[in-house]
Amino acid sequence: MSVGLDILLLPIIEVVLMGLLAGLVGAVALVHRRIFFTESLTHATFPGAIIGVVLAAWFSQAILGQRADFTLLSTLVLVGAGVMCLPMIWLMRRLSQVPGMTSQSAAGVVLTFGFALGYFLAKWFSPLPLKVDSFLAGSVLNVSHVDVIAVGVVLVLTVLVLIVAGRFLTFYSFDPLGYRASGLRPAWAEATVMVMITLTIVMLVPAVGTILPIALIAAPAAALAPWTATMRRLLVAAPILGAVTALVGLLVAVRLSLSAGGVIAVASGLVYVISAGAHWAAMSRVRARISFRR
Repeated sequence: MSVGLDILLLPIIEVVLMGLLAGLVGAVALVHRRIFFTESLTHATFPGAIIGVVLAAWFSQAILGQRADFTLLSTLVLVGAGVMCLPMIWLMRRLSQVPGMTSQSAAGVVLTFGFALGYFLAKWFSPLPLKVDSFLAGSVLNVSHVDVIAVGVVLVLTVLVLIVAGRFLTFYSFDPLGYRASGLRPAWAEATVMVMITLTIVMLVPAVGTILPIALIAAPAAALAPWTATMRRLLVAAPILGAVTALVGLLVAVRLSLSAGGVIAVASGLVYVISAGAHWAAMSRVRARISFRR
């Protein structure tokens, strides 16, 4: 399949921006041990996106007297996905407070519930103006200017937050007891991390759907963590790796006529596997040298 540069320009900008955003927030989520929380939240956006599309279709038909255009659908997909994350976060926190229920178990319940609710709503409101596949795996080649602008705005806001409060977030992630002893409020740090994760997931939905964002968020930071000695280096390297991975995934998908979201997720997984294999080999050589000297 041959795709012109004029058609690819907007998707290229989208994947580069979302790779930068996912890598940056993924580094924060990794050190705060919120990767499983992030995965469960990605599935919570599924029913929210469905509701957003339904509301867009109803508003256009009942108020405007016409079918919903793609811009309105794209906007309300983002809004619906973001709003649905709020009750899911609340549910996750409430479940984690139940005696005998760990935070991982609560996240697993929310993950399953969100995905099941999404499928239920998709069947209930069938037929939808958009295919269900576009919610699950996204459609990078069909992103709009609204999607690109939204990702860019969230990326800028995330960078500003980390410039202003990055030291406090890092302090809390590595030494929560010292953070509390210093008189700082942990609720503020937790809320900031949750908001960044939520907005990032929502911004990735149009391009890679509701299931695949976790790969692009988790893989770059996890791949680079063993090779970086400081948080600052991780915050610089992870976004770059995320952007490169997303761009390569898009170009390979276009070349081979495959799903761009799926290929980007596979590329993210390969990046982590290669890094883990290289780290294992390096540590094996170090252990061999130590054993030889003994």
